[in-house]
Amino acid sequence: MAELPPFPWLFAYQEDGPRLGSIVQRPVVPVTLVGSDLSSTVYALVDSGCSHILAAPWLADEAGIDPKASGRTLLLGIGGTSVTVEFADASLRLMAPGDAGDDVFVEWQAEVGFLKQWRPTWPMLVGQVGFFDQFTVTMSRFSLQTAVEPVEVFDGRFGVPAAPTVPDTRGSSSRRRS
Repeated sequence: MAELPPFPWLFAYQEDGPRLGSIVQRPVVPVTLVGSDLSSTVYALVDSGCSHILAAPWLADEAGIDPKASGRTLLLGIGGTSVTVEFADASLRLMAPGDAGDDVFVEWQAEVGFLKQWRPTWPMLVGQVGFFDQFTVTMSRFSLQTAVEPVEVFDGRFGVPAAPTVPDTRGSSSRRRS
């Protein structure tokens, strides 16, 4: 793997739309899903209101991940309806910004939910558990940029003591990364 560029990593918002005659700007980051193989690198919508990482079923196929194998399912409310989501453990790669190349990334483990019928505009959503708990994320509508930094940056910047534990979505708690 090549040397990582210094943080913060800045990612430009991308156009989505038109919506009611206007182009909407969305905070997105380039992510690759890793299983027994690699998925295509896709823009993932950075969604602070989403509890999970959710992805289109074709990304599971490309990465060689079988969501049915885990037996973990959850009924989630998405877009005004309820859908069954199958979860699997996977690695994700946040690709470095710009033209850094395919071998410049940060990789981490997370639980990813896959929907049978994918309707969102973006092929992946990165949310609270699995993304926001791995990085400090700053989104600016003013500059149309998303900044991603190591998770401990927030504590240092704002003088907030580190939380002793971070709740795990599966009912137990896990120690905060150091």
